[in-house]
Amino acid sequence: MGKNFVDHLREKLLEFGDTRTYTFLREAHDDGRTFRVLDERAREIAEMVSRRTAPGDRALLLYPSGPEFLEAFLGCLYAGVLAVPAPVAQYRHSLDRLTGILTDAGVELILTTAEDRAAVLAQIAEHVPADRPIDCAATDSAGIGDAAAWRQPEIAADSVAYLQYTSGSTSEPKGVMVTHANLLHNCAVIAEIWQLDAGATMAGWVPHFHDMGMVGMLLAPLYAGANCVHCAPLSFVKRPVRWLEMLSRFRATATAAPDFAYELCVRQVTAEQVSTLDLSSLRVVVDGAEPVRPATLDTFAEKFAPAGFRREIAAAGYGLAEATLVVASAAPEDGASVRHVQLDALSRNEVRLAPANDGWPLVGHGGARGCEIRIVDPATTAEVGEGRVGEIWVGGPSVAGGYWNQPEVSEETFRAHTSSGAGPFLRTGDLGFLLEGELFVTGRHKDLIVMQGRNIYPQDVEQAVRQVDSAVLSRQGAAFSVRSDREHLVLVQEIRARQVGAGGLADLAERIQQAVVRRFDVSFPSILLVDRPVPRTTSGKVQRRATRERFLAGELSTVHAVLHPAVESALREPGGVLR
Repeated sequence: MGKNFVDHLREKLLEFGDTRTYTFLREAHDDGRTFRVLDERAREIAEMVSRRTAPGDRALLLYPSGPEFLEAFLGCLYAGVLAVPAPVAQYRHSLDRLTGILTDAGVELILTTAEDRAAVLAQIAEHVPADRPIDCAATDSAGIGDAAAWRQPEIAADSVAYLQYTSGSTSEPKGVMVTHANLLHNCAVIAEIWQLDAGATMAGWVPHFHDMGMVGMLLAPLYAGANCVHCAPLSFVKRPVRWLEMLSRFRATATAAPDFAYELCVRQVTAEQVSTLDLSSLRVVVDGAEPVRPATLDTFAEKFAPAGFRREIAAAGYGLAEATLVVASAAPEDGASVRHVQLDALSRNEVRLAPANDGWPLVGHGGARGCEIRIVDPATTAEVGEGRVGEIWVGGPSVAGGYWNQPEVSEETFRAHTSSGAGPFLRTGDLGFLLEGELFVTGRHKDLIVMQGRNIYPQDVEQAVRQVDSAVLSRQGAAFSVRSDREHLVLVQEIRARQVGAGGLADLAERIQQAVVRRFDVSFPSILLVDRPVPRTTSGKVQRRATRERFLAGELSTVHAVLHPAVESALREPGGVLR
């Protein structure tokens, strides 16, 4: 059968016993669990879960951030039950996503806290068939199961360990079937590149239902026998310096977060707060989970150098749930490389280097880690040469088994072959290129804007706009295209109304429009300024398709708009068509 993740995990939990801890920082106090206690709690929950379900059943895990989630997740692993981590629904759109997961996964059991159980039952009541009620159990009370009575079921290396539902940035969320072999391989890769040895401490705040939070923040440290420190995402957002104080206080050696987190720290952490920090213990800092902006790591390093932060330990990482987590990353101490390319060449899927003062900066994500990367023409499935842009295909032991209950989509996505017959590979849907063995990611294939035969990457447009004015510097935009008489570029941009200058909204929209025209050589882009956030996934990625749908439906909270006449006419006139 081969070794499974539970076998390895229990070896580490028992080996390090009371000498390693998982610590969660609550607002008022620290809430810690030694490895020995984690194992005992996991066995208690597993014994309880085993009485209510059978191996292979699915259990939906609805928890706020904290050790209760980790205990329940490990309990499901121990019981051979497929955990389905999901965020607690707070808004209508998140409730729709939750009920979609509930139905898609065929959930037999819901695990949550005693405090949240009644609210969870009320939320899902109308979506549960009367002839198949779903059991819901709280796991945070003492004595819920008999740890001594737990017996580990037979678990093969290729058995599914849990379902990781994708964020749905370009489509409906799908349940990635992550196997025990996937976890063993990817955690070994992470432990090596993030230097998670037995003396390491991983610290962060990324949510547990996100693949970076689940695998990178929680499972990889346990796999390696390293200490783990965590806090709630909301705690970080409310007070960004809390993350850095955690790194300083616990002498963290590794951390990871999306790009916006580093930018937020640069903007909001004061010089006085920097003077209280000591970040010299850090060995690896990873920027990933969304497009990495070259300036982010530079400004972060500059600001926190007085606290002992070293620029060379900051690197960009690339990965996705379909490959468990990590696909590519720079080696420790190499840092993130930056190459400047010609935008006009990039629009033709060519890579031509340019001087720093005249090119578009792209961050390198290092080389392939424990996997094989191919760059493939998504239309012909032929491999393209180095220095050419194509779809990123990945092969190797970390590639998951497919999507739950979606065999046709899984076949197309996870078992692709090139025109020469090489494969199988995972089609990531991401575009990028290899240069001297290093991976550069340029964007999402489904988000790509094609105008007059040229490719325009929406995140490049959004990034260029942020430099126009302080009112949009820290705000998100969403760029996409619509078609009437021809293809038209549309940018929906969040603004901070109180920061808009004396020229007002009309002046700001005009300057944004001019910046897009100059940089991307497009005529008359349509600009909409909105005073509410554009749609995002649960992990904070902008949902350009959802934004486009709201634009077409007239559902955006627009405070000022400058629309191309053809776009405006198609939106307002009876019979007008945009697609």
